[in-house]
Amino acid sequence: MDALPPPVAVRPPVAAKPPVLGRIPKKWKWTGEVFVEVEAGKAQRLCNVTMSDATDPRPNGLRFSICLTTDSIRLQKIYGVADFYMVMQACSPVQQFAKVGPQDDGDAEALKAFTSYLRRRRSFTYARLILDDVEVALLLLFPLSLFELRQALKVPQELVDANALVAALVPWELSWRTYEDALWLSPRSLEPSQNRPPAAVFEALQKSSIFPNTPLFHRVLRILKVPRTLLDFMSTPNRPYCLWYANADGVHPSRGYETKLLQTFLTICKARDVGIKADVRAVFVHIGALATLYKLPALAERRYKRPDLRFYTYGSHENVSPDRWGIREIFPLGGVVTFTPAAVIENIVGTYELIKKIDEHPLWQCYILPSVVAMLAMLTCQDQAPLTLFDQGEFLLDGLLDLIVQGKLSLLRAPTTNHSTRAKKWIGWQLQLLDMDARTLLDECIRTAKEQYNDVKAELADAIQKEIARDLWALQMQPAVMDEYRRLVVVKSKSSDRYFTEDKEGIECVSLSQFDFKDAFFTSED
Repeated sequence: MDALPPPVAVRPPVAAKPPVLGRIPKKWKWTGEVFVEVEAGKAQRLCNVTMSDATDPRPNGLRFSICLTTDSIRLQKIYGVADFYMVMQACSPVQQFAKVGPQDDGDAEALKAFTSYLRRRRSFTYARLILDDVEVALLLLFPLSLFELRQALKVPQELVDANALVAALVPWELSWRTYEDALWLSPRSLEPSQNRPPAAVFEALQKSSIFPNTPLFHRVLRILKVPRTLLDFMSTPNRPYCLWYANADGVHPSRGYETKLLQTFLTICKARDVGIKADVRAVFVHIGALATLYKLPALAERRYKRPDLRFYTYGSHENVSPDRWGIREIFPLGGVVTFTPAAVIENIVGTYELIKKIDEHPLWQCYILPSVVAMLAMLTCQDQAPLTLFDQGEFLLDGLLDLIVQGKLSLLRAPTTNHSTRAKKWIGWQLQLLDMDARTLLDECIRTAKEQYNDVKAELADAIQKEIARDLWALQMQPAVMDEYRRLVVVKSKSSDRYFTEDKEGIECVSLSQFDFKDAFFTSED
């Protein structure tokens, strides 16, 4: 038998060296004291907190780890939600978010009480962040239960906790050097004079063969403050127009000085005055006659069916702020919608869906009167107390209150048109509403409705419908409305709203199914 070969020596395997790993970055975490400023130059210690779970920063943006290097922060003034948008106008988008919690058990009670205070007051606060001895950003602190702030700042879903406090890093829009140099502020001496039309108007006159380059025409342009856009529009062929000036600048057929000047200008433009009942391309309303504009024939139909029809105000009046004098275009696009109690009851779900759609549309807004909310509570709760049903979770229209709290539906009444004590009260009341939760809003609506209709027993539904009409007419006179929105719409029930059976002096009266934005913002599939 052949001999076996001698064993061959085999070297034991050598383990390969593991690849060299890069240094694992530590998760950012900040721990320090929080002080709350109680008066200028004086602050009180609140507790120790920990900031953690920071989100990914924006590319090339600021981050907490760079500008939060001190061992304490000093919280400044506490602001209501209403002030949030004013603050954010001076800031860039959020760079980072982080959760805020107590450092240990001894700090939990103080931080919980502070968070609860901000939640109840619907408020936020901030600290200033310094980098290289320059203030570069704000650290906003707010409870995540504030839906408006959470939505406006787009807080990531993983941070959302109704009971938590969150920090947001928001840099200033302007650099410190730019702000100090005041490069953002135009010198007043460079602003165009408020007493004459822009230079573009006179440049157009020099190039035009239509307009006379005479002292009379120049005087008309200066007194009326004619803008270049109107000059171009009215000088185009086929521009019939009408005037609305009664009791503000003369009484028909006698016309006041400003109306005569406007007619002189329009005659030179070869435009024709065809009267208030004919089809026109432009309606000129004396600024002092706005209060009666709702009496213009077919006003609602014209605004709804004639998007090419333009409205202008002109002239001056002792009851109108000088800021509104001169020629300016009004009622451009979109509109404002409100609801009768019967319309909401008739189709609650459909009403909610329309409110959400209006909120999505950039050119439309909707609101509801406190008396309408109170009437809805009375109709749905019958003989039971609305607040009791709300506390028991059995209030039928809690979804409507939620839409108000979320800011999708405004709760308001039209403000007064002068700077009186009533106007200040209105502002104060609206600011109070911003701090109210759903239950408090319901209570406030019931309280104000009782004060308003304490002596009205019969025909309460008709009285509220008439209030809706008066409110829309008053709202139409507000500069913020006439400069931004065109149509005034009341969504009514199909049968029970007797006052709104047809369009009412400038107000469109439609059922829920008849409402139409009259644009292509929403596709048919929506």
